[in-house]
Amino acid sequence: MNNKEIARKKIVKYVFLIYWMLIFEGAFRKWFFPEYHQLIFFLRDPVVLLVYIIAWRNNIFTRDGLLIAGVIISLAFIPLIFLQVVIIKMNILTLIYGWRVYFYYLPLAFVIKDAFHPEDIHKFIRQTLYVAIPLSILVYIQFISPRTSFINAGYNEGMAFVVTGNIVRTTGTFTFTAGQTFFASSLMAMLTFVWLYRKQYTLMPLFWLIIATGASMTHLLLSGSRTAFFMTGLIVAATFFGLLFTNNVKMKFTGAGLMVFLLLIGTILFLGPFRESFDALGTRFEQAQQSEGSAIRRALAPLIIFTDHLTTTPILGHGVGFGTGGGSQLATGKAALVLAEDEWSRVIMEAGPGFGLMFIMYRIVFTLSLVTQAIKSARLDNNLLPMMFFGFIGFYLFAGQITHVGTLMGYNWIFVGLIMAAAKKQVESKLPVLNKFEPLYPNIVRIG
Repeated sequence: MNNKEIARKKIVKYVFLIYWMLIFEGAFRKWFFPEYHQLIFFLRDPVVLLVYIIAWRNNIFTRDGLLIAGVIISLAFIPLIFLQVVIIKMNILTLIYGWRVYFYYLPLAFVIKDAFHPEDIHKFIRQTLYVAIPLSILVYIQFISPRTSFINAGYNEGMAFVVTGNIVRTTGTFTFTAGQTFFASSLMAMLTFVWLYRKQYTLMPLFWLIIATGASMTHLLLSGSRTAFFMTGLIVAATFFGLLFTNNVKMKFTGAGLMVFLLLIGTILFLGPFRESFDALGTRFEQAQQSEGSAIRRALAPLIIFTDHLTTTPILGHGVGFGTGGGSQLATGKAALVLAEDEWSRVIMEAGPGFGLMFIMYRIVFTLSLVTQAIKSARLDNNLLPMMFFGFIGFYLFAGQITHVGTLMGYNWIFVGLIMAAAKKQVESKLPVLNKFEPLYPNIVRIG
């Protein structure tokens, strides 16, 4: 094994570590060491830096126009930050934090693209589905517990959010509902892939796959999140869209049947053991419809209203990162929503019209590039994984709050990297076929 391959395996191991820290750091922040929650929040950053150093020293990065453009834009923001310090007297720590949430994790996607092989992606999926099984028990306990209970507590001593009445919006191991929403939605994409390609890649024994299916459905159905169902709908739509480009007729019918099967399982669980959650979510939808309009309108409105800020925002903006919870706390001493709630409007207000539009256009081009790669992979390789993952994360790369919520930022760039890695020309997988003598529950610590 040459040095570059050793370095690649190290990178894969550290990316797994970043991912598991992303999922479990919330448990330490809210239950075990709440007094150190701010420090724990940044523990992933040194590991990300280590990944960059290993990739750079071993030439793991390959030339990529999107990476070069992203680096150029990130460097262009540095003089903007300097001017915001000098002219508008913005707190320098807020601006450093803002630059971090905009750009620090962006190169990680390209490292993942070049370092991950198909068997690494499969291991990522398999381990996530296994971990979802015990975490579904945690989610169920949260659902049936009072919002004031320890299991539903946050590090800020606030009570848990509710769907309606006393029905809790579960958070799993995360500090906020957004993390659990992403975890539950990502499980739907992974589950769809494992079922559809079960005969091609023996990722899990059938027994554990059935258990993981029930566990994943539990995460989704007890999330109490409209966004989780919206993202699941995007995954289903993206999978159907990808099936149109495959040249395998059997896969088209199998995929369509699988979608119907999973929807049927979800419906049975929702109307059966999780009926209370179904009723509460139905009430929440009705309340939101009356106060906010339809979910589709709520999702698409930010793509229009950001234009209102183009002519009213100062040319230098109000400060990169100032509109985020962490940035506002550094600047004012209190985490608060001081600028617009939606992503594009906040980016314009933080960075100014010129730099804000530059960053938004970059994300739009990046999104179009990903969907193009996913279509090509489906058409040439009958590989729907990039399209499934795009259904999960594509909208958030396009216009979601990835520079506002740290968990969403991490999820976004990890899964963008997985899409690009999965879309590469497929090679024969080195994954062994599981047999009855092989351990069914893998060690999630040892990854290399």
